[in-house]
Amino acid sequence: MISVLIPTYNYNAFSLVEEIHKQLVEARISFEIICLDDGSQSEINKNNNQINSLSFSSFDSLKKNIGRSAIRNLLAQKATFDWLLFLDSDVFPARKNFIYNYLLCAQQDNVIFCGGITYKNSEHNKRLLRYKFGKIYEEVSVQKRNLNAEKYFFTSNFFIRKDIFELLKFDEKLLQYGREDFLFSFNLKKKGVEIMHIENEVFHLGLDTNDVFVSKTKKAMENLIFIEKNNLIHKNNILLLKVIDIIDKIKMTFIIGKFHIFFEELSIKKSSVFYLNCMKLSYLSYLKTIKWIEKK
Repeated sequence: MISVLIPTYNYNAFSLVEEIHKQLVEARISFEIICLDDGSQSEINKNNNQINSLSFSSFDSLKKNIGRSAIRNLLAQKATFDWLLFLDSDVFPARKNFIYNYLLCAQQDNVIFCGGITYKNSEHNKRLLRYKFGKIYEEVSVQKRNLNAEKYFFTSNFFIRKDIFELLKFDEKLLQYGREDFLFSFNLKKKGVEIMHIENEVFHLGLDTNDVFVSKTKKAMENLIFIEKNNLIHKNNILLLKVIDIIDKIKMTFIIGKFHIFFEELSIKKSSVFYLNCMKLSYLSYLKTIKWIEKK
C-alpha cells in the first residue's frame, strides 16, 4: 500500500520513523519505511540503526553523498508499493491521524497531495531567521496553498503514486541545496499532474542557525542561475530571475551585486527576512557578474 521514504543527512530520524511506524501499524495496512543517509558518515547513524529493529523498516547509509535529488530518486527506486510518502528526516507529524489523512487520498489518480509545513512557536525558534522565513513563506493556510499549488510544493511532506513519480523524478543535475522542489513541481504542471494541498502538516524541527540558513540560501540562488543557464525553466517563470533581468537591463547588476556581503551579515545578525531577501537579489546580481558563471 504505502512506501514511506525518508532521506537523511547527519540527523537522527528514529523518533520520526517510530511515530510513523506506530500510525501505520494502527492503520492495519501493508507498508514499508525506507530511510537512507546520504553519505554523511555521521556518528548519529548509530541511533538511526535502531530503525532496523522496527517491523518492515530499514535504515542504511550510502558510502558517498549523491545529492538531494538523486537520493530521493534512489528511495523511490527501492520502494515496492504503489503509493510513496516522502518525508524529510527533520519533520514530525502534527496530527495523530497523519497517515490516515493520506490514506483517504489514495483513491485518486493523477494527483499529488501535499500536507504542508508548520512551526513550533518556542522562544528559541522565534529568534531564528529560518523560523521567521518559514512562518512567512511556508506556514500558510491550505486555501492559500491551493491558489498557487506549485509555489507551495515542498519535498518535506508529499504523497504520490509511484507510477507518476517514475514519469518525472527529481532532476539530478541539481547537486546542491535548493530549488529541486520548485523544478519538480514545475515539471508536474507541464505534465498535467494536479497538485492538491490538504491539512496534514508536519512540524519542521531541524531549524538551521542563521549563518547555516543564509549559506544554504546562497546555494539555492546558485541553483537558480544553473536552472536558467541550462534551460530547465524559463526565467519568466521565476520571479527573482525576472527582477534580476530588469536590474540587468538598467545596468545596475554590478553595483547591486557589490552589497551581497553587507546584506548577508545584516540578515544573520538581525535575523531579518527583509535583509535576507535583499541578499538574494544582491547575490544573484553578483553571480551574474562573475566569470565562473559563464564557464558553467
